[in-house]
Amino acid sequence: MDYRKIMSRFSNAQTQVNASYEIIARKYDLTYNALMILYIIDEDKNITQKNISDILYLSKSTVHSILSSLKKKNYVALAEGDNKKEKYIFLTQEGELFFSTIRKETGIFEKTVLDFIGEENVLLFLEQSERIANYMVTKATEIIVGGAQVED
Repeated sequence: MDYRKIMSRFSNAQTQVNASYEIIARKYDLTYNALMILYIIDEDKNITQKNISDILYLSKSTVHSILSSLKKKNYVALAEGDNKKEKYIFLTQEGELFFSTIRKETGIFEKTVLDFIGEENVLLFLEQSERIANYMVTKATEIIVGGAQVED
């Protein structure tokens, strides 16, 4: 099995998925990461900057910079969290109106794509993708960061 070739194909496929969202982001004068952050905020009403950093594997400073930009556009605001350092992030009324258009348009796009693939195939693909992704993070941490030896 050509492991490098398989992983390259896997990576290229994921890059193309992300590129489709990049196209959507550009239409709305956003970056890919800003769009993903808006999705996360929309899905979780108790989300913090640290949560977003952990979900997207971005540094807190990168997330902070993106949130600052979204705040300047009046799309997001902060509310007191469980402690003084923690702040919950939420969509403002203007942000909700802005994002509702994106959500509606993207919903049509996603439904079209997933219907084309079929429910059974989508669920199988999703299950396997999550399995691979979780295992990759575990092994990257063990082998690359931890310095474990790899057998040939």
